Amino acid sequence: MKRFVLACLFLLSFCRAVSANWLERTDFVDSLRIKPAVAHIIAPAILLGAGAFGLGKYYHNNINIPSKDFLADIRKNFYIRADDCLQYVPLAASMLLCIDKKNRDGWQDKILLAGTGTAIMGLLVTAGKSTVASLRPDGSKWNSFPSGHTAMAFLGAELVRMEYGPLWGVAAYFIAATTGVLRMYNERHWSNDVLGGAGVGILSAHIAYWLLPVERKLLGKINLFPYYSKYADGQPSVGLALNYTF
Repeated sequence: MKRFVLACLFLLSFCRAVSANWLERTDFVDSLRIKPAVAHIIAPAILLGAGAFGLGKYYHNNINIPSKDFLADIRKNFYIRADDCLQYVPLAASMLLCIDKKNRDGWQDKILLAGTGTAIMGLLVTAGKSTVASLRPDGSKWNSFPSGHTAMAFLGAELVRMEYGPLWGVAAYFIAATTGVLRMYNERHWSNDVLGGAGVGILSAHIAYWLLPVERKLLGKINLFPYYSKYADGQPSVGLALNYTF
């Protein structure tokens, strides 16, 4: 647990230092219209801290166990497996909502943000599960912390909030929160696993934004956009087109 907490603190300090350097660039600030990086890591830092604190015996005995018993009384033998699909809804929305937004960043940026954020989130979740030996509520495996489903849902929710504003953000966060609750309801995670997963997801979204200018430079000659057409027999054809400028 100590190694994981130290790793989280190091990662947050690194992100703060890197982002502070990038935030000195006026074009970067104007293009993304973001606040100082410190404000961006407050929420994920609190959530990660709460999740790490929940690994202790006091939290586990006084919150996790009573919560598990309470949900068991409600659930009986009726499980709701919607969380397996629900986790992807916010991330999909972060890319699909730009269809009605003219002159927004474009599909390439949406795919970069989603892809980079998912990769970072996956690395952080894997690191946590590999470092922290926490038994799942159903007793199946020792990889309960943090919740990967919750991290995926909150990654997408934070991208929606930053891209499309608070109204869409509230809807996306409601779906993300529902995913986390269902993970506890289905005996797959403890409450602190969900808190830690939410922190990982939000942090991954901001790291993806901080890396976006670098990725734009590296991929500046590549254009990726969706297309739709019909074959001669009338069957639709949908896909992505890749264009590279030499």
